[in-house]
Amino acid sequence: MNSCSHQRCIEFKSRFVGKTLPFLNSFGWDKEYGGLFETLDSFGKKGDEDFRRVMLHGRQLFVFSKWGEETGDPNFIKMADNIFRYMKDVFWDDKYGGWRSSVYLDGTPKDASKGLYAHAFVLFGLLNYLKCLKRTVAEDWINETLLLVEREFSRPDNSYCEIMTREFQDQSSDLRNQNAHMHLLEAALALGEYSANEKHIKMASRLVVLFQSRFLDQQELVVREYLDQHFHPNANIGYKIEPGHHYEWAWLLNWASIVMADNALRPLGKEILLKSIAFGWDQKNGGVFDEIDCRDKRILLSSKRLWPLLELIKALSVFPDPNNRGLRDAALDIFLSNYIGLDGLWVERFSQDWEKIDCPMRISSTYHMGMALIELEGCLDS
Repeated sequence: MNSCSHQRCIEFKSRFVGKTLPFLNSFGWDKEYGGLFETLDSFGKKGDEDFRRVMLHGRQLFVFSKWGEETGDPNFIKMADNIFRYMKDVFWDDKYGGWRSSVYLDGTPKDASKGLYAHAFVLFGLLNYLKCLKRTVAEDWINETLLLVEREFSRPDNSYCEIMTREFQDQSSDLRNQNAHMHLLEAALALGEYSANEKHIKMASRLVVLFQSRFLDQQELVVREYLDQHFHPNANIGYKIEPGHHYEWAWLLNWASIVMADNALRPLGKEILLKSIAFGWDQKNGGVFDEIDCRDKRILLSSKRLWPLLELIKALSVFPDPNNRGLRDAALDIFLSNYIGLDGLWVERFSQDWEKIDCPMRISSTYHMGMALIELEGCLDS
């Protein structure tokens, strides 16, 4: 990595670890009811949401576990411990098992359904809590959650149910969408890398095969977002694709090639990345479009959320070819100049020509920041 890239990485870390995380530590936790706020404004005032989501807590358990370990900051470590206690005390369903999707501020259930997407992030957060902070209490929760996902969510067609009732009846029998499966693969790879347990590798392999055979259009190398129960594009929205998810899949395939020892996956990830840069990157103004029509690559949603740009930075960091470095640095410059301030506060979304679209800061976005920073630093170290 050249010296300019090095300086950009240092600046990214300085703002995120030195400013963003202390801001969240000060204002992100509800001191009255417990739990994490969903959104904050630039003054640290909470949003109007009347709920807590387990997905957000799983993501933040990762964030504060990782940088609690790295910095040794007792406030970060305490936040991770608080998040873990709140998750198990409030979101876990003692009667039927599994993690409730959301609760009201007082901790009573709001949405008692069980979502695959949420369970994936619970697993990811718990694994990092165990790995980074050596909290062995997380092991039983990981094992129980894994058993439950395989027992209750698994389908005969090798997909997983996306939304279950509290009693584990499938509410999504006509859906086969990629996003929740993608993040379950992320959790499986993290678990497999940590433990080398065959059951984790087997889950990862199953999800990779499902991706290659069902969610990936092999001819066009586009990732289909919304499929029906026959794995055909959804009649109403099946043409919509998101560049940000292509970048995530490219990064995941590289990681899977390492954890699963499958050398064919990295070249596939690189191809998907190059194809999706062509239709996802705004060649005129820079940045990543939110939504594209896969049929003709027409822009459907020209706004530019923060997370797709971070996913591009992450993917370009694990594919550091000479042709990619300039784009990675350009994306980093946009992130540092437009999205995150010197004070660590961030902007969620812009229009195509960089007009700020007013919306509060989503706490969940710091997961994407953290993941991008990890890969950038890994690229620098290598």
